[in-house]
Amino acid sequence: MMDILGLVTDLAEDPYSRAREEKEKGRKIVGVTPMHFPEELVHASGALPIVLQASGEPVTAGYGHIYPFYCGFTRSTVDLAVRGKLDFLDAVVLSDVCLQTRHMSNIVRYNMPHTPFIYMQWPLEARSDRWLEVTLRRLRRCRKGLEEVVGAEITDAAIEESIKLYNQNRALLRRIYDIRRRKPGALRAREAVGLVLCSMLLPKEETNKLFAELLPELEARPASADGKVKVFLSGHLCQAVKGDILDLVEDLGMVVVGDDLYTGYRYPATDVPEGFPPLEALAQRYFDLAVPCPTRSEPSKEWGDYLVGAARESGTQGLISLVVKHCEAHMIYFPHLKGKLDEAGMRHLLIETEHEVVSLAGVRTRLQAFKETLE
Repeated sequence: MMDILGLVTDLAEDPYSRAREEKEKGRKIVGVTPMHFPEELVHASGALPIVLQASGEPVTAGYGHIYPFYCGFTRSTVDLAVRGKLDFLDAVVLSDVCLQTRHMSNIVRYNMPHTPFIYMQWPLEARSDRWLEVTLRRLRRCRKGLEEVVGAEITDAAIEESIKLYNQNRALLRRIYDIRRRKPGALRAREAVGLVLCSMLLPKEETNKLFAELLPELEARPASADGKVKVFLSGHLCQAVKGDILDLVEDLGMVVVGDDLYTGYRYPATDVPEGFPPLEALAQRYFDLAVPCPTRSEPSKEWGDYLVGAARESGTQGLISLVVKHCEAHMIYFPHLKGKLDEAGMRHLLIETEHEVVSLAGVRTRLQAFKETLE
């Protein structure tokens, strides 16, 4: 698969290696917290937006600043900030999606006093008729903050060009995910997540070229799901699933045919509508997310209904919910989600994951038992 696996491995070990290389070339780097902030606005400024990632390193000094019962992403980000490993960033955009992220932002800001911080609070209700003007006002404030960081105006034309580039990237990733659905086994789960990780951390111009070259190779791959149980992965709202868990699922005789992971299909699922004033278009994307999100109220969409439909469309036999330990948005919503899955007769398994390295023996046993119930 070209040299993509080597690149994915490097990024999993050191997510910000390429960003630091771009920094050395003279480009400004802006870190963006998951999940909703429009990277197009940063890209239009000329800076490189990167989605902040949980490091593969264990949390050490960070425990002197943040509670141990916060999620792995917030603990890891605080730890990196305290140890000076985020000092290469020229600015940070803090997209408010939960209480833990909000608390994390205060700690990171305190420990990075020379780094500009731009705060974006999204409405908790996905209704544009009620919240559009408020959201536009907040996006204008973010735009002004970014202009101060780069020392130049961010024009509407530049934002429109960035929207086109990012929509191309999303379309390419969706084509890759469609291949996985149509040809189970042609793309391993680790590879799919790794491609999205590349898109989050590398310049979109580079990843678009990479994905365009990769598509013919993936189309030529045969399906390899004979005798394997087809499963759908759900959850992990703010951070990537560790590769050893993904490998464990498939090494036990299952094949992942779809997901709604953030570092997965959720990231490219929704285009920014073109033909609107650019800031309004960026706002509308948030209101019209294709994959419902439990960090906000969805008057017209239900996450459980979406999951049942997406899983059935992919031909899955069962669904695995990957819940990050201490993820309040997912844990609070899960009982309702479980009810929807049970009502639809969808077999499902809950696996709780943790940032630190833990024994996978128990996870292996539960996955093996789940697979046997699906055969």
